[in-house]
Amino acid sequence: MYKPLYILFLLLIISTKSSFAQNLVYNGDFEIYDSCITNISTPGDLQIERCTGWTAPTKLGTSDYFNVCNNTTPFQFAGVPNNLLGYQQSFNGDGYCGFIAFDITFNVDYREYIQTKLPQPLISGKKYKLSFYVVTPFVGYTVEKIGALFSSNNFNGNNFSPIVATPQIVNMNGFLTDTLNWTMIEGEFIADGGEEFLTIGYFEDSLAVFDTLNTDPLFMSPESYYYVDGVELIEIETEIIIPNIFTPNNDNNNDLFYLNFSFEKVEIFNRWGNKVFESVNNDSYWDGRTTSGSEMPHGTYYYIITTKKEKYKGFIQLLR
Repeated sequence: MYKPLYILFLLLIISTKSSFAQNLVYNGDFEIYDSCITNISTPGDLQIERCTGWTAPTKLGTSDYFNVCNNTTPFQFAGVPNNLLGYQQSFNGDGYCGFIAFDITFNVDYREYIQTKLPQPLISGKKYKLSFYVVTPFVGYTVEKIGALFSSNNFNGNNFSPIVATPQIVNMNGFLTDTLNWTMIEGEFIADGGEEFLTIGYFEDSLAVFDTLNTDPLFMSPESYYYVDGVELIEIETEIIIPNIFTPNNDNNNDLFYLNFSFEKVEIFNRWGNKVFESVNNDSYWDGRTTSGSEMPHGTYYYIITTKKEKYKGFIQLLR
């Protein structure tokens, strides 16, 4: 924490179930470290990088690492629960990280983030759930939209500039003002595919949307700091639901032969075995028309749905 002074009839119901899956974030509890931290981070000495698998993506944005291993040093600047910023027990285990969500001292927009590379890229069309916990060490300026961004490329810059982006997960708990209890931030999203990096921080453009709250008028420094712990990403197992009837009458209700899972190919055949529609790689859902756009009459049609794991065959009734 160094601040430079210059600076989705039943058809539309989707049911999901969470499986007991492993955490897809390595070292999400910040327990594993290469060597014990000796202090908070400073430019050129990013102590967070001692926490295995984690880094500060903006190298002048010096995010911190805290662990009980620092408790044996004369000055417990990066200890748990005591450290330079206050007193905070970890959510789980012996360590946690910390970052400045925003700081506009001297009219310079300063930010810090924490980032990790996932063991495996996310899979297109798969649903995932992310959760993590935050708490602020001191009352003062707080923010609301702390979030988590999954990206195919990492962020790696020699700056402390904001990463302005739209994160898949954003805090929905209001302003994060609790200085004692850890607050869980969680959400679900469907991966585009290929996301390999997770970055946690504040992604708002504060020049356009100033999402801050001063909870203490005596606290003059316009900055907000958060500890973070318990980062967990799991894949959500989706129950396969294939409709047996749909009504494409343009009333915006059950107009599509909608599938709640990823497919490689969908083929629709009429009663004479003629293919009337085909969709590849989730590019579209059947709207009751042929691929060329001709409207099909009501009746029963046969489908073949091909996925990476198996092939589904059955009948769909079109009603108008």
